[in-house]
Amino acid sequence: MLVAIDEFCKQLVRSNPAAMAEWLLGLSGVEDYAGLIAPGFNWQLIDTELAAETQRADSVILHAGTATKPNQLLHLEFQSRPDRQMPERMLEYWIRLWRLHSKPIHQVVLYLRKTNSPLVRVDELQVGETRHRYGVVRLWEQDPLPLLQNPALLPLATLARKAGRSTSADAEHLALVADRVAAIKNPVLQKEIAGGCHLLAGLGFSQELINAYFTMGILDDSVTYQAAVAEYTRRGRLEGERQGEQRGIQLGLNQGLNQGRNQGIQQEAQCLVLRLLPRRCGQLSHEQELAVRALPLEKLEALAEALLDFDGPEALDAWLAI
Repeated sequence: MLVAIDEFCKQLVRSNPAAMAEWLLGLSGVEDYAGLIAPGFNWQLIDTELAAETQRADSVILHAGTATKPNQLLHLEFQSRPDRQMPERMLEYWIRLWRLHSKPIHQVVLYLRKTNSPLVRVDELQVGETRHRYGVVRLWEQDPLPLLQNPALLPLATLARKAGRSTSADAEHLALVADRVAAIKNPVLQKEIAGGCHLLAGLGFSQELINAYFTMGILDDSVTYQAAVAEYTRRGRLEGERQGEQRGIQLGLNQGLNQGRNQGIQQEAQCLVLRLLPRRCGQLSHEQELAVRALPLEKLEALAEALLDFDGPEALDAWLAI
């Protein structure tokens, strides 16, 4: 699920680079950058592949610049959990981006899930005379008002609040976000935003409370969410093939190569289906999980399509019985 959230956040930036950039650059954590880049519509997403090793940044946005201000880059990393290696990663990203573009680079790590870990307060790498700084935004500490005022950023608004963690405060906050979603006139955009709110709210609220304001089935109609799942599936398949090839090389046999590749692909398909099924069927029983894991690749792919129509655990049992 965390991988799907990561992919959704990237899709969110792809769809709304200007809204995301102007919100982040206006925050107190990166306020020094706000005067350097004029707000406006001339933001565009650029390729995030940084090297031959296919290392990718989450999102990189280019500001086209003006007659008096040069082109500049905004590099974003979305994090659902603390990462002890983040300072080293940000320095490496900066170096690779500079080599590719030779433009000023502003970096921001956006932490999504509330945590008391001191790692989410680290905003620099300092080793000897080397010092690299970057912006850090802890979403749960941000004022939700700017996000509530921009429909494109409403999914992030679900997690942005300085209020207490009482049940009543949780309900009031989700109700406020749901009201803003309901006010969106365009039905297609409304489904997209509601699907994103449902997905990201899972990082901070109980499923029961989320379902009270955003129905589970709305994710099926969200093009952005489905694009995120498709991208996750594509990367999972590539990773499965890579793992399979490595296993085959180690065995030194063509038979081992094919077997390893197929096993890698099947493992990724199992992971994807087992992540999606609880959204349609609730918590799986031990017997249901074993039955899914025992399915061959062709059946797993068929189940990945069929589960979008499931409405409870009985639907899964009926499908498995076919």
